[in-house]
Amino acid sequence: MDKEPYISGIYAQGIDEFDKRGVVTANIVIIFWLALGIYAGFLFNPAVGIVYGLFVLLMFTVVMRKGLCTKCWYYGKRCSMGWGIFTAKFFKKDDVSKFEGCPASKFAPVLWMTVSLLPIALILVSAYFEFSFFKVIIALILVIFVLISGSKKTREKSCEKCKMRYICGGSSAKD
Repeated sequence: MDKEPYISGIYAQGIDEFDKRGVVTANIVIIFWLALGIYAGFLFNPAVGIVYGLFVLLMFTVVMRKGLCTKCWYYGKRCSMGWGIFTAKFFKKDDVSKFEGCPASKFAPVLWMTVSLLPIALILVSAYFEFSFFKVIIALILVIFVLISGSKKTREKSCEKCKMRYICGGSSAKD
């Protein structure tokens, strides 16, 4: 797919709003994955699970929404995750031209790596010290989530439709 003309700080082509069913499905999967990661932290140590849960909640509902979504073309609209609508309910819109290279876009990969790998490490350490097949199954489920959600092919499906795909640091559809 060729790059479209650069207009108002973003590339013009892409869909205006994503499918509701896809957004709901994606959120169910993400919430289940994050909750399982929090549970893995809790199995490691209840205090770790609580702190990790608060970290996840703060990062995904406040820090990334304010730092990134307020600058996105989909602010107030249904992006692939529906976060544009969520963000508009709590934060004032920022300038879309500030999206590319903003601190939150640089932090996003670190956040996703943390929520992907930390729970796996915690549950594996917990299983090492107090073995149970249940913990191994949780670790395997978390690994499967990482492999599926982290694959370029999975992300490309929504990225290739996104108006922000050429300036988003997490886009899989730049090529």
